[in-house]
Amino acid sequence: IIPKSRYPGDPQGQAFSGGVKAGYVVKSINGEDALTADFGKIMDLLDDEVADPRFSKSTALAIEKQGRMAEPAATPITVVYTEIPG
Repeated sequence: IIPKSRYPGDPQGQAFSGGVKAGYVVKSINGEDALTADFGKIMDLLDDEVADPRFSKSTALAIEKQGRMAEPAATPITVVYTEIPG
């Protein structure tokens, strides 16, 4: 992980610019607990598909085949992070 933006709009760089650090996990999204949530649900809440393996070929096909685990969270989205000891 490169702890700085590599190019304008770099999603990883945006996270680091926002204070996210290596080792952080998503604690909550808009107040909804996410610590024990399925990764797919977290991705759906964030309406993110880049790192979600269900979307590797086609977003529409994956949603048609597997459905969403959650509807996208209302914007603006508030994400709270935490570090898991260990």
